Amino acid sequence: MVKGLIFAIMSGVCYGLYTGFLTLAETQGVWGEWFAGTEWGSGMPALSVFTITFTLAALAAGLNDTISGIWSLAVCAKNRQLGDLWNTVKSKPGMVMILCAAIGGPFATIAYVVALNAATAAGNPGVIVPIAALNCAIGAALGRILFKQDLSGHRVVGVIICLFAAALIGGTSFASMGPGAAIACLFAFLAAFGWGFEGCVAGFGTILIDYRIGIAIRQVTAGLLELIVVFPVLAVVGGGIEGLGQLACAAFTSPALLIFLISGFFAMPAYSFWYKGNSMCGAALGMACNGMYAFWGPFFIWVILGLLNIGGMSASYPPLTAIQWIGALIMIAGIFCIAVNPANLFGKNKKGE
Repeated sequence: MVKGLIFAIMSGVCYGLYTGFLTLAETQGVWGEWFAGTEWGSGMPALSVFTITFTLAALAAGLNDTISGIWSLAVCAKNRQLGDLWNTVKSKPGMVMILCAAIGGPFATIAYVVALNAATAAGNPGVIVPIAALNCAIGAALGRILFKQDLSGHRVVGVIICLFAAALIGGTSFASMGPGAAIACLFAFLAAFGWGFEGCVAGFGTILIDYRIGIAIRQVTAGLLELIVVFPVLAVVGGGIEGLGQLACAAFTSPALLIFLISGFFAMPAYSFWYKGNSMCGAALGMACNGMYAFWGPFFIWVILGLLNIGGMSASYPPLTAIQWIGALIMIAGIFCIAVNPANLFGKNKKGE
């Protein structure tokens, strides 16, 4: 139980680190020129709004998840699990995991990166992380609708608390950030919906698959779909076939790729520790501990981009206002309420069990 809780908590910490370094990577080198809307490379014209908003999000998500998949394959190789990995891919649980990757990758992860980019442009990337953490509440609701899963009183209360926290964070964001906050929060909600749906579907597969193999399947599938399918389609739509090669070449030769190596490294345990923690302490507690990335995400964005002043933000850069920090903590309380029945928990403590 204790080890499982540690794994689950560390999954949230790693998710915050992955978010921080991914945000940092998109401020460096040619990425900074792209998002600034200026000429880039050797006199290349500024990118269109469509390309900046969607194509670059698919490219960033694809780089991050593909690199994460490579890290995951290296871990499987170290543990001599490559044969088990291949056998699992051909099994029914493996197919379920591939389906989860298709939902959580090309849809949810790209929506998450779009939200991060929109919030960064508005001056506060950390604000969308608690909104994305609604995936727990959305997953509980979807589980009830799609699979007739129990949605008891404490889960309903938890969903209401999460929605209140999201409204609190979103409302203050609109007031301080302007129209850009609306787009950022909208795509963060879409990401939460995708991850919530993924969580519903993933239950069967993750129970029967070793967490190291599961994360390798998920990240490799998601990364390849984003990088080989979604990114080329969006690149052609936004700038023609010529733009596809130019963007890919610039991204793969940019020094920012080193930072994507770091973000991909932390994305691997962000998911795999979640799977491992759930299997050791139960999905309920694991989900609650993992949901603390509503706090860790803004925290590490503040540390990496603000305190360390690497990404061009000042040391006084606020990832969240005081009210938004309170909203993030309320969100964590709501997630905990969804995962665990407080009455049962405190009842056991009173009995000394």
